[in-house]
Amino acid sequence: MFVPVVNHSLKYNPALDGLRGIAISLVLLFHIWPEHFSFGYVGVDIFFVLSGYLITQIIYTKLQSNSFSFKEFYRNRIRRIFPAMIIVVFTTFLIGYLFFFPSELEQLGRHIKSSAFFYQNFRLIGEVGYWDDAAQLKPLLHFWSLSIEEQFYLLWPLIIFVLYKLRANLFVSLLIVFSLLLVVPQFTDIDMFYHSFARFWELSFGGLVYAISTKFNTSKYINKLQLVILILFVISIAFTYGNTTFNLLKTLVVVVTTGLLILSISSNPNQKVLSSSPLVFLGLISFPLYLWHYIFLSYMHIFGLEVQDYGIWIVLFSVFISYLTYRFIEIYARKQTSYKFAASLIVIALAIGFLGQYVNKQNGLQNRTHLISNDKFKQQFIRTPAQNQTGILLTTKILGHKPTNDYIKATSDDLSKKFIAVIGDSHAHTAYPGFAKEFSKKGYETILLANSSCPPYLGGAMGKNMADVQKCEKKISDIYTTIKNILHLKKVILVTRGTEYMNDIGYGVVDDGGKPLNYHFKDFFANKTSYDQKEKFFEVLENNFKKYNKNDKLNFYYLLENPELGFSPKNCMERPFSLFPSECRLSYEDYIARAGEYRTKVKNISKKYPNIIILDPKDLYCDTKYCYAIKDGKMLYADDDHHSVDGSIIQAKYLIKGDFFKW
Repeated sequence: MFVPVVNHSLKYNPALDGLRGIAISLVLLFHIWPEHFSFGYVGVDIFFVLSGYLITQIIYTKLQSNSFSFKEFYRNRIRRIFPAMIIVVFTTFLIGYLFFFPSELEQLGRHIKSSAFFYQNFRLIGEVGYWDDAAQLKPLLHFWSLSIEEQFYLLWPLIIFVLYKLRANLFVSLLIVFSLLLVVPQFTDIDMFYHSFARFWELSFGGLVYAISTKFNTSKYINKLQLVILILFVISIAFTYGNTTFNLLKTLVVVVTTGLLILSISSNPNQKVLSSSPLVFLGLISFPLYLWHYIFLSYMHIFGLEVQDYGIWIVLFSVFISYLTYRFIEIYARKQTSYKFAASLIVIALAIGFLGQYVNKQNGLQNRTHLISNDKFKQQFIRTPAQNQTGILLTTKILGHKPTNDYIKATSDDLSKKFIAVIGDSHAHTAYPGFAKEFSKKGYETILLANSSCPPYLGGAMGKNMADVQKCEKKISDIYTTIKNILHLKKVILVTRGTEYMNDIGYGVVDDGGKPLNYHFKDFFANKTSYDQKEKFFEVLENNFKKYNKNDKLNFYYLLENPELGFSPKNCMERPFSLFPSECRLSYEDYIARAGEYRTKVKNISKKYPNIIILDPKDLYCDTKYCYAIKDGKMLYADDDHHSVDGSIIQAKYLIKGDFFKW
């Protein structure tokens, strides 16, 4: 093979590198083509078991020969892991420095620090799920697994050393340790994917596999079952197809079959399949390949490039860069026996970690000279305050107590004036500035009464649990009590999200597209088996239309939801050097696929009720091919679905000029 093999602490077994080759291939396939290779994430679990096996073998073999040294062990780990890690993390920083917006670089700074200091898994807890679309926007997300391994390497030598000195039975001891590490986390309130103590059992199982190989003469049985074990290994991987969350049982099956395969390999190092040159080559470069490939994938996502269109090129380029890293960096570093060399690597890693902290504390280095000014867009991403004093005074005057609603604004607290009420959820809040400005030109005052994720549907309170629903009911009651007591109220405009309430499914990277939101009407908590979210949504909406249709004293308007972009409009800003222009648009086909049923159904229901007026802003945002985030040089959105101030004004002008309103 043209790839040189470095000196190992153990007798070299090419089949183990072949197993590494399978593991890294699975990870690559999963990250590039997740819809076709949804099982590929288990490559990390295979790495965990293999690492636990080899580390335990290295430590215990040296203890038996009275040649084990903690100092030497950690030196070897440092020269094995730090060189590639340093180069990859620093390159990630350089790309971010050149092309990232300050907010992106600020976050990257945090991740550089936690990656260089090997606690990235803890950083990610509560930040983003591994399967979430937003995970693709974090170039160093994959360092979670490296962090777990490094934390394991700190503890495991101490455990093996103590067991050896106590002359404990290695198999029995590691069986107990493995069992505790597997079972105890299940009774704790920790993140079961990212937390180290929820994952150490996988690495410890690798140690147990080594103990089994020394305790029992497994070779005579294993050799007869080699083909069966390989088939079971493949089946266990296929068993994880379609997973979108961490599943302990499925992971356990993969871990156990991986352990059996390692036993098979240890008794027969020259297996034809696993010892094949392509797999061994991928295994040899697997560490830098794991580090590099996700960096490239993530940056392509961030810069708006279609990863799947370039999938093969990403693989080839990642393999090429990883080979160079292995050939000229890793091999060189692993030949260095000097402890000063290892110490210098620690110093460099610390410097990079503190560089990340500095970048974060400096808010993403906003004064970089090559940044392009996007000030006219940036200010549109700032939400207006949720309340104003005029709105609170007006509602308090009516209710006799301070209202509970999240969003309360008004242009006047004089109840003798003519009012228009904008009610709804957070979409009403971001639509309000435009309505308030334009209605004032018509001689109307405007009041905003809205709640975050609690649309004021009569008889349609929503929430993630009954406590949420009950709070929502109180907020809705305050809104309608206020409306009822505004003497000269002429119009009510209901502005809420629609498609998301109908489907209970997020859309795009901001809302974890394709994932259930678990946000329901009250009926769900009474009878989950017969509950249908879509059916209930339209039932509630029609009941509201029916009630408002009977009110001849005011006009009732329902504003159809504006297109959800599915991406952050911050991506529409021009990046440094203008190398990654963004079209900043959503295909009309995708928009209708998401919102078509909602739009059609609402319009059909409204036809039954002549006093209900539907406000449809679609043609403002969309033509026959695309829906746009920018119109006439102005940003319409503050995030992937809420209006910017400019957007709310443009929408209000569009609706008023379109003769939707009765004056």
